[in-house]
Order: sequence, then structure tokens, then C-alpha cells
Amino acid sequence: MDDPLGPTDWQFVTPQLPVPDVREAQAYYRDVLGFNVAWIYQEDFGAVYNGATEVFFSQEKGEIRRACHFVRVGDADALLAIYRERGVKIVDEIASHPWGMREFTIEDNNGHRFRIGHSEGPVVAPGGGNPAGGAASGETVNKPDS
Repeated sequence: MDDPLGPTDWQFVTPQLPVPDVREAQAYYRDVLGFNVAWIYQEDFGAVYNGATEVFFSQEKGEIRRACHFVRVGDADALLAIYRERGVKIVDEIASHPWGMREFTIEDNNGHRFRIGHSEGPVVAPGGGNPAGGAASGETVNKPDS
């Protein structure tokens, strides 16, 4: 099968999160969020992975700039139930949104946030108008198969 991506197309994004302690961050992601530890380099750079998603950690001295990232999953409700059992900090409860996603937000042990959700269908603009300006209401523009 031919690769549908061209040589300059973005293939995926790996967030790099600043943390005070890389091993501590890896342990939290492993023990609480269900990731696997991938590797660590000289105690100041490391990674974890879950499914096709990888997260990098870089050790930072001083103030940590927090980030928020979106993660698509197959069933956000099921993952939320697991995270509740594990005591994950839920900062936004699960809800269905007009942009076609059902999602919730968690915060990790370093204050980084992840909005986690699954698709419920196309974007619905208020009044049924064209939500993106380039496609009819409810139509997806150049969405790759996933």
C-alpha cells in the first residue's frame, strides 16, 4: 500500500512537556494514566507511550510552563471511568460539544492538561450555517481516515 502522506506532510505530533523530574513524570504516566515507559536519557529527557501516542518529557529548572493537548480515543466515557478509578484529576467533566466531540479534561501531576475525546459526528454550526467557511454544514474538509 502506498503511503498517502507526502515527504513534507506532518505525520504526527509528539508533545514535549517540561517537568521538574523526568522519572517522576514517567512513573505517574505509567502508574496512573496507563502508559509504558519508552526511554530516558541522562535523567533530563525521556518518553512514554500509549497506543500510537508518545509524550516526551524534558527536565526544567524553575517555573514550569503548563500546556494543554487534545487526544482522540475510541471511547472517552470508558477511559474516563478508568481514570476516575485511578484518582486522576478531572478538571472538566465529560460533555458532548457542537464541534462533534464528546470530551473531558484531565490534569497531570505537573499541571499539564489533556482534553480527551471521541468523535460524535460532524461539526454543527449555530443555525445550521457553514461552520468552516469552506464546506457545507456537517461536511468534513480533507479529513484523513483514522
